[in-house]
Amino acid sequence: MPKVARLHAILWGVFSVGGFIAAFLLPVLIYIVGIAYPLGLWPISGQDPTTSILNHHHLGTLFLFVTVAGSLYHGIYRFQSTLTELGLARAKRALEALGYLIVIVGILAAAYYLLMLNPGVLSLP
Repeated sequence: MPKVARLHAILWGVFSVGGFIAAFLLPVLIYIVGIAYPLGLWPISGQDPTTSILNHHHLGTLFLFVTVAGSLYHGIYRFQSTLTELGLARAKRALEALGYLIVIVGILAAAYYLLMLNPGVLSLP
């Protein structure tokens, strides 16, 4: 199998995982942070849910990172294909480069932000 075809298959696999994350985990995060906390349905009083998720366990940090990174990758990939279908096929390479740049910067920014909020993630037990 050629390397290009293998890379294309891997990128489509990551795209589908990002779609799964965007469909299942992102609504949970939106409910917790955008609906439950402002309406007083969040069970931990006096604490922002994002801070609560990050402070209670390292899986919370992983949950936030995977949700943001997966949804970002899926969304940008979907946006690229939509722009290509709308008639920007000649600029496909530029759109791909810009899309991957946005994904890389977004994932690095999310990782940096989460590490600043919870620096204990990198320490081993």
